[in-house]
Amino acid sequence: MVHRITESAGADSKARYGENERVRKLDCNESIPGAPAAGKDCEEYPFCSSAEGVARYLYEGTGDEFKDDFSVRYIDSAETRKPAAAWYHSDRILNWEAFTVSIGD
Repeated sequence: MVHRITESAGADSKARYGENERVRKLDCNESIPGAPAAGKDCEEYPFCSSAEGVARYLYEGTGDEFKDDFSVRYIDSAETRKPAAAWYHSDRILNWEAFTVSIGD
């Protein structure tokens, strides 16, 4: 289970979202050699829009407990930001609300 955070819900959520983005970009540059091919974006799971995102270790746990508790991969740009934002809106997932993600069939 993960918890949504939004940039517009206040300074704490905005800072955490921003740190998730910053750490994701650093990891993408270090872990995946070269720039993404045209039409690809480096994306992460858990999402940067979740409290459990890549910067979670800065906010929770002790030391580096959650430091490497995520993954990154290049995926098609069409499958990233806009569809996720529409999904949050259509399912009315609010700031700090818990949700689950099913992977597979």
